[in-house]
Formats: sequence, C-alpha cells, structure tokens
Amino acid sequence: MKILAVDDDESICALLTEAVSTKTKHHIVTAASGPEAIRTIAKAKIPFDCFLLDIQMPIMDGITLVHRIRKTKGHARTPILMLTATSQKKYIDAAFAAGATDFVTKPFDFLELFSRISIAGRLVSEHKRVAEKSWEMVSLKRDLMHNTSHSLTEPVELMGVTQVLGYVSFEDHLLSLSRTELKSKAAFATKVKGIETAYKTLPPVSFRHFLTDLSSELMSVVADNEAVATYRGNGLFLCLAPNKRQLSHKRIEAEMNDRLAYIPSTQMDGLQCRVSVGEPQKLHSWRGTGALVAVQKATLNAEIRARTENTGVASLRKAVRLHPGSGFQTEMERRAYENLLQDTLKDDSEMRPTMAAFG
Repeated sequence: MKILAVDDDESICALLTEAVSTKTKHHIVTAASGPEAIRTIAKAKIPFDCFLLDIQMPIMDGITLVHRIRKTKGHARTPILMLTATSQKKYIDAAFAAGATDFVTKPFDFLELFSRISIAGRLVSEHKRVAEKSWEMVSLKRDLMHNTSHSLTEPVELMGVTQVLGYVSFEDHLLSLSRTELKSKAAFATKVKGIETAYKTLPPVSFRHFLTDLSSELMSVVADNEAVATYRGNGLFLCLAPNKRQLSHKRIEAEMNDRLAYIPSTQMDGLQCRVSVGEPQKLHSWRGTGALVAVQKATLNAEIRARTENTGVASLRKAVRLHPGSGFQTEMERRAYENLLQDTLKDDSEMRPTMAAFG
C-alpha cells in the first residue's frame, strides 16, 4: 500500500518510516502538518491507500484533517488510522464521527501497528474488488444496452421463437424457393399500432421482449409448420405461409388482438397495443425480385389497412361529437354512431364462417 503518515513530531515520522519500510512492503510518505498533508494528497499522481494521522497538531488537528480527507475525491472510504496518546482517547469518538477507521496508541506497539495496517490493507483490497465488480456490472450493462438498442425502423433479429428469422435470412429463404413452392405460398404483413409509443416508453431490452412476444403470438395464430416470419422494422412483421383457406388475414388479426390483451409485455400506460393484418399477396410462380415485389405489396396492404382503420375511427368519433343535441332523433343517431364505432374497434373480431381466404 501507499501510506501517508502525518505528525508534527519529526521523531515519530522518522520512527514510522523506519519501521514500515523495514518490516513491511508498504511505501510510506510523511507530512508534518495538516495543510502539508492536503497539498501532498493533491499532488499525488497515485492516490494513497491508507492514512496515519496524529490527533493533536498545530494549525489543523487530526480530526479536522479527517473531515478534509473524506471530502477529497477518491478518499471517501480510504482507511484512516488515528495515532493517539493514551491521554487523548477522549478524542477518538470525535475522530470516528469524522470518518476515522481505527486508532493506534502511542508509544507504539509495532506488532499492534502492523496488525492494524494489515487490516487496513484487507479493507483496501475489498474496496478494490467491489469497485471492480461494480465497474464490470456497469460495463456489462453498457454492452447490453449497446447490443440491444436499435432504431425504430431497423430490422431486429428475434431469438428463441421457432420459425422467426432475421430479415436477411427471411429474404434468403424466399429467394431459395422453387417456382412450385412459390406458387403454393402467400405473403402477408402485420402492422403494430402504437409502435412509436412502445419504442419511446420501453427500454431497449424490454422493447425486444415486446417484439419477441408479438412474433410468438403471430406464429401461434398462424399455426403452420411451413410458415416463416421476420420483423422488418417500424412495427411490421412479414409472414410467408402456405396459401390455405383457413389462413384468413382478418381471422389472424382478430385472434392476435384478442391475445394481446393478455400479454404482460404489451400492457403499458398510454398504450393500447393492437395490430392490423393486411390482405395477403399471392407469390404465384415468380422468382427472384418478383417474389420480393410481392412481399413489398403485402407490406403496403398492411400499412393501408392500418391507416384506413385509423381514419375510420377518427371520422366516427368526430361524427359523434358533432351531434351533441337532445331529442329522440338525435339520441338514436348517437347510439347508431356509438355502436358503429364499437364494431370498428373490435377489428372484425366476430368473423363469418364463410370468410374469404387468401387472395
């Protein structure tokens, strides 16, 4: 350790220097007064690990010096041992109140002195270990935030959900399909409403969990082992699935919105998480860029459906506000508008059994 001993008695400083240098591997520096000690601490390129302070000194006593050291950057927990004569023990309580760690009586019993210094050394080692662990945690947290943060429009690779791919892998899969395979498939997109609020409200890790839960529910609703999906960014999920009659995009939308009401990660203050599912786009037997164009059209269908629903709801609400009057006729109109608004907000949750399939 690097030790600073402060005592106005030169013989005590010389004795401490000789004993510590000879019997231990510690490096000791001395100062003859409190002000000199403050200057020495300020000039030190490597901070001191331990202080030995006399209590009774002119100009600045040891208790005042303890206060000053504790207020110095980097020394809030540095061990401070008070050097006191037997007659000065009444000052020890004040020294401890100021922040002292331990005390040693004069004349010195060097075995006791070295024992107290050894205890101080263990304290220093423990403080360093805790500081290193704290720094490791800060570093890990910073790395985690860096690795999980992304822009709203950026595609995110969601791990742990079967059949959900990264966006590049999704495109590679699409381009690898034969003409026959493409002919039997369709693409559709799911748009998450309120995605901007979720992105601003949630920490990066929670936002990723939010997207993962959405993708998991989507694949559960689709319920087809041949289906694959990806998150494209900006609240858009793309899905490639066999073009079967039971895969109605309105049914998927209704089931998804029913499930979202029970998913903890989608329940946030000020956010009513719902989705719009666009009309599917058949891939026919297109290859290469043709298949990508079909996927782009499917994405546009979801965007259009989401905008249309938002516009329709806004128009209905405005219509209700424009009929505030009383009377039988007006009341009937209001009820009609309110019922129509409720039906719209259900997002087609009650589907006819004969609902048209993809395309």
